[in-house]
Amino acid sequence: MSIFDPKTFSADWEIMVMDRLERAVDTGKLMGFAGQLKRKLDLPVHVDWNSLEFGLGVNHSLDEVWTNIQLLTDNTTQLLAEYELQLFPAGSTPMEPMFHSAHVHVGTIHDEAAAIQLENQLFGVVPAFAALAANSPSVHRHRDEFKSHRVQFMAHGATHPSSIRDPYTSQPEWGMDTCPKLYNLPTIEVRIGDCASSRRFMAEYCCFVAAYVHCMATKLQPGFKPNRQQYREGLLNRWAAAKHGMQATFIIDGHERTVADVLQQMLQECEAQLADLGAAVSDLGLINAMITKRTCQADLFMELGSRYPELYQYNSVYSKIARHWEAFDQYLDSASPKEAAAAVTEDTVLEEHLALVGEDTHFYRLRDVMHLSGPDTEEVIQRLIANGMIDRVVTSSRGPRLSRTR
Repeated sequence: MSIFDPKTFSADWEIMVMDRLERAVDTGKLMGFAGQLKRKLDLPVHVDWNSLEFGLGVNHSLDEVWTNIQLLTDNTTQLLAEYELQLFPAGSTPMEPMFHSAHVHVGTIHDEAAAIQLENQLFGVVPAFAALAANSPSVHRHRDEFKSHRVQFMAHGATHPSSIRDPYTSQPEWGMDTCPKLYNLPTIEVRIGDCASSRRFMAEYCCFVAAYVHCMATKLQPGFKPNRQQYREGLLNRWAAAKHGMQATFIIDGHERTVADVLQQMLQECEAQLADLGAAVSDLGLINAMITKRTCQADLFMELGSRYPELYQYNSVYSKIARHWEAFDQYLDSASPKEAAAAVTEDTVLEEHLALVGEDTHFYRLRDVMHLSGPDTEEVIQRLIANGMIDRVVTSSRGPRLSRTR
């Protein structure tokens, strides 16, 4: 029995708008465009930080969402062109500090307790969605460090790892990777995915996320909570997804599994729910190719960046490529399969945390490295101290401070 009735899905797709000099158009200036599109298309178009936020409407099938996506993007492109403006569909831009996403809303759900329970069960799988949607390899001051800088840096607090909650002792919480939104839309919102540069990928991604969440709802386990090891593995997998995208290797219950294998299994698990949404696994052609080739949208832009080391030139080429909706589809068609990256090890954990320690670093900054819990971060700090890599000094006025010794 499913807790979703009827089975629907939508998305909030945030897309930046650039002028002819490749500068982000201010949010206030976009409100008129949003209003005009909303009236013309009868779809919920809004604005966000220097972006248009496309609400894709209530969808019941892959074909329906694909039609809405084409309708929105074709009309928006035409409208903006009259003002010499262009859409810049990407999770980030090399020149700006903001991030943009594609939040998938999976409905229709009416039971908040069941929704929170499902949120707990989804914790371990959402890093796979992050790897699949990774599309922010460059952002202001950071370039080519992560396939998704947006996930790693938590989109300025707008996308952060989920806490494990009890339905009977929890309040609504906004911004987690997955969270129920019954007070607004009766949906589970999967927030972890970056903004898509490919229209077809956006349609397939929305349908896949919805089908898998619908599938998980048929396997609801009352009272389920990840244990400490599973929670830590989920956070490390989240980091690996942000770092490596579709080349990530996860650790699940102590065993290594490539994210490509994980996603392949997820597709197989939700075949019945895909059928409910008018789709078969074979209809998700881009996602199947991404799994086979271990390739995500960020790979296209990282390869592009390797040819344009000068930042302003890179930004210009980036924007020109991103505005062509089939650029990634064509790149994927000819791309060679990529090798999986190594899984995160305890040495990796130490190295990544040590890299953030300088002179007189506040200990709490190390929570930003892999978003580990307080006790797990403290264990990492203790190992760094025991290995003679850092010192810790605690004062009543300044709190614990860390300094590198070598």
